[in-house]
Amino acid sequence: MTRRQVRVATGAATALLLSMVAACAGSGGSAPSSGGQVGGDLRVLSNWTGSEGDAFKQVIKGFEAKYPSVKVQIETVPFEQGQALLTQQFAQGSPPDVSVALPGLVRAFSQQGLLVNLDSSWDKWVAAGEYTPSVRDMAQGSDGHTDAVLFKGNVNALIWYNPQQMAKLGLSVPHTWAQFTSVLNAAKAKGVTPFAVGGKDQWPLTQWTDSILLRVAGASTFNDLARGKIGWDDPRIVKSFQVFAGMIRSYFPATSLSSSFTDATCGRVAGKYLFENQGAFINLVDRQECGTNLVPGKDLSFFQMPAYGSAPAPQFVSGDLFMGAKASKNPAATRALLDYLGSPQAQEIWAKIGGYVAPNAKVPAKAYPNVNDRNAAALWPKNPSQQAGYDLDDWIGGETQVKYQQALAQFVRDTDVNAFISKMKQIDTRSHQ
Repeated sequence: MTRRQVRVATGAATALLLSMVAACAGSGGSAPSSGGQVGGDLRVLSNWTGSEGDAFKQVIKGFEAKYPSVKVQIETVPFEQGQALLTQQFAQGSPPDVSVALPGLVRAFSQQGLLVNLDSSWDKWVAAGEYTPSVRDMAQGSDGHTDAVLFKGNVNALIWYNPQQMAKLGLSVPHTWAQFTSVLNAAKAKGVTPFAVGGKDQWPLTQWTDSILLRVAGASTFNDLARGKIGWDDPRIVKSFQVFAGMIRSYFPATSLSSSFTDATCGRVAGKYLFENQGAFINLVDRQECGTNLVPGKDLSFFQMPAYGSAPAPQFVSGDLFMGAKASKNPAATRALLDYLGSPQAQEIWAKIGGYVAPNAKVPAKAYPNVNDRNAAALWPKNPSQQAGYDLDDWIGGETQVKYQQALAQFVRDTDVNAFISKMKQIDTRSHQ
């Protein structure tokens, strides 16, 4: 699940960075088109608050500097209320001009013909090497068109740890699955709980399923499951959950379902746990929620969860999209903002602030303020041959997403693979339609 629910207070370091970021950043790539005809008012719906909200405001300031005749009004709505509000406003014919969304919502609205067709922008971006075809697929609608812009990326299946704790335990970063389990067993033998798991909030459990599904079943099978082309009883899916069940029984703490995300994360920072399987956003959460003195690379680092077999592990990604309302009363400015949000110029503004992975491949590594952000950004799919999968439950969305998370909590509780697969066949019936 994308971590827009994870909010962090604006720290002094972030405020300083915000004051230093230029209104417009430039780094090459195809620039969003400009023109004197773009003006008027725009309504933009966002979920970001705190430091994330401040960073997004800087991006919008960059757009207003490029189009000084446009005035953008940002409407901030809590994540859990966003889908219901958008559904209501689209139904009433008064939607925001541009809205943040997840893939499930983009597909639902595009199926009704409510969104701006962005094929021409994506054709240009892919041809320029700014995005890969697999990244474009993440913004695909149900109408055969690409109906959204991928603005804020996230790389997952990152195993976060304290290098100094690892050194004291005499442990090394693993590069294979066998080495991975060996390190986990060694940590247990030394009296250290291998993993921090914040399952009380449910969504952290999905970080595990997607990571293991991609490694055991592969990207093609994973994406077929996400799109309802195969069922949960596919043998490759079943094997993935058998592997996951073994990880739970061997390495999950007894508090996996009673600890919140923040408690588990800060417990790892305090040395209570050795590892945490999470996304790139942890680089910001750790320092602002658990200890502002943490130095990226020294006190906090990560490695990718190793591949399960001999084939390279596909990349597990997620991210926030923006969609434009076809009913916008200001279509020229709506399209200009969407093109801008997809550009390297816009994304570099937030990259310089930190806690962000730019989906546009033309944002340079030097834009990122520390080693962890740079290393995470380097993992974003930039090569067309690189296999990737988008966050499964965010892709599915809706009531199925909620029931899936509930079923995962029960699975962590009993590790009954057959019961879980049977439950998911009842919950997600798309492959039978």
